[in-house]
Amino acid sequence: MTLTELTTISNPEYLFQFIEEQSDESVFCILTDTSMNKSRFNEFTISDGVDVVFPIDGFYSYKVFEQSNGSGNLNPSGLNVVEVGRVHVYINDSAPNQYNNENEITSIYE
Repeated sequence: MTLTELTTISNPEYLFQFIEEQSDESVFCILTDTSMNKSRFNEFTISDGVDVVFPIDGFYSYKVFEQSNGSGNLNPSGLNVVEVGRVHVYINDSAPNQYNNENEITSIYE
């Protein structure tokens, strides 16, 4: 993300709003910027069930708001938007089911 270029306050914290595109349900979280070079890009890590709970997997629009560091505010009213975009939330792939031909039985119906 490139939040710093539109950020107007010093040392902000960022409020994220994720809007599920089918239901318009919103979820909010505050994430920590872990980038080593904030003037170049901003980096965040998010974990479903830890940082935020997404109601379903699918596509979400997002907005990122700047606010005073340490405020902990989860209400975006009156806050400045510094980025908008779209993300795909999906369930991690599990091991595929394997079909084993050893016990195959062929039946012919008349």
